[in-house]
Amino acid sequence: MNENNNLVRNNKIIETSIIGIAVNIVLVIIKTIFGMIAGSIAILLDALNNLTDVVSSVVTIIGLKMSSKKPDEDHPMGHGRIEYISAVVVAIIIIYAGVTACIESVKKILHPTVTVYTAYTIVMLIITIITKCLLGRFVKNRGKEFGSPALVASGQDAMNDSLISVAVLFSAIVALIFGIQLDAYIGLIIAFCIINAGLELLVDDMKDILGRRADRALADRIKEFVSGYDNVLDVHDLVLHNYGPERFIGSVVIDVDSNLTANEIYNVTHLIKDDVLDQFDVILSAIGICAINAENLGMRDEIIRRIEHIDGILQVHGIHIDTEDKLIDLDIITSFDTPYPDAIIDHAMMHLTESYPDYKIDIHLDNDV
Repeated sequence: MNENNNLVRNNKIIETSIIGIAVNIVLVIIKTIFGMIAGSIAILLDALNNLTDVVSSVVTIIGLKMSSKKPDEDHPMGHGRIEYISAVVVAIIIIYAGVTACIESVKKILHPTVTVYTAYTIVMLIITIITKCLLGRFVKNRGKEFGSPALVASGQDAMNDSLISVAVLFSAIVALIFGIQLDAYIGLIIAFCIINAGLELLVDDMKDILGRRADRALADRIKEFVSGYDNVLDVHDLVLHNYGPERFIGSVVIDVDSNLTANEIYNVTHLIKDDVLDQFDVILSAIGICAINAENLGMRDEIIRRIEHIDGILQVHGIHIDTEDKLIDLDIITSFDTPYPDAIIDHAMMHLTESYPDYKIDIHLDNDV
């Protein structure tokens, strides 16, 4: 991502986080006051839930600032992955808050106290529910727009909070109309919701840290874009490494006519690198070349026809045919769910050996990345 776009993105994320902090602080104060007046642990835990949102936003801003540091000798690809670490910190804070809330709710179930709700409490809860819904949608949309997983998570959490407040509102109405005290039990439900939200966020962030597959739609767009260049016959083996949200560095292999000169190949690969960076903010650090002899196109198509129908094979590419030394070299892609990939290679080898007994055949197994 170029420097100007990155600056705009960071400023928008910080601006959104500050808005979320301000709104949540107001909600924490209001809910705490009404919760203490009513003696309602459910409302107090709802306020605690909003407080975790404040902490989440603060951590998001800190993580964003740290991730914006320029590359250095120890981190030549930048510090973008700090955003994932900050999201993990947020998840741990949420889980801790949920466990604390669970303990307090159980205490109140074991040692119940009377909760006194009023019409003002009902009005307050309705207003806070509407506020959280609007805030959640705003933050989540901003997160999607500017590629911030932390903002998306915060926005979704805010929308989930509104459902929690609905449960609190329900318990207040039941207490007012029927005199049934559900406060502690609603508090327990809130606690479990908080813990669940934290666990889901933690698992999702760990996937990013471990190396989640790049968005398939993005990969397909890049391959389609590159395949449109003159002298590019096919595009495959695109690999994208994630160094933070919207920060990708990768490589790709293109098939070109074997009669192209080194200078012609350099020109097309150099143009592809520049244009992919401008169009997708993706750095292609390497472009591999697979030379295709026009005289062998018929044989190449026949090879694909003979083995692409085999169960488990998703794609056949990178076919190189050397008619002088009698060599056939190719790659096949199989699904990660394929239980016996070696058997698939043996099957493909059998088909090609029957068709081209004079050739030495080398089949490479590729992952579906």
